[in-house]
Formats: sequence, structure tokens, C-alpha cells
Amino acid sequence: MAGDNSYEPGEIVKVSGIYAVVHDDGKDTFEVTCVEGEHFPPTRSGKGAHFELKYGARHAHTHEALQGTEARG
Repeated sequence: MAGDNSYEPGEIVKVSGIYAVVHDDGKDTFEVTCVEGEHFPPTRSGKGAHFELKYGARHAHTHEALQGTEARG
């Protein structure tokens, strides 16, 4: 069952990271990357699944330790 850490297809992603796609029957769970500001994608069945955040991550260009650096190549 979905909890405080779960999101429905169509909701806006608040934290970029790796999410588990969890089906209500518990079968065929897998992980996907979702990006802050985008919508959680629809599922094939259109119902019966939700997203659970496994690992949050920030984009490199938004991390303060990497701001102001220039690409070297």
C-alpha cells in the first residue's frame, strides 16, 4: 500500500532520484529515474501502481560544490 513516501502517476516529481515502480499485486517491481519538476509517467495498465523514492540525487549543475567550475577537456 502507498505511504508518505509514494507518489501516483501524473504527480509532479519533487525530488530527482531513483524510484521503485510498485504494482499493487507486488509483482514486477522495477526501478526508474525521475527528474524534479517533471511528472511521474503513466503506467501501462493506467492503474494499480505507484512510485516510491529509493535514492534521492541532485543534478550536478545544481550542486554547490560544482557551481562555478568550468569543463576541462
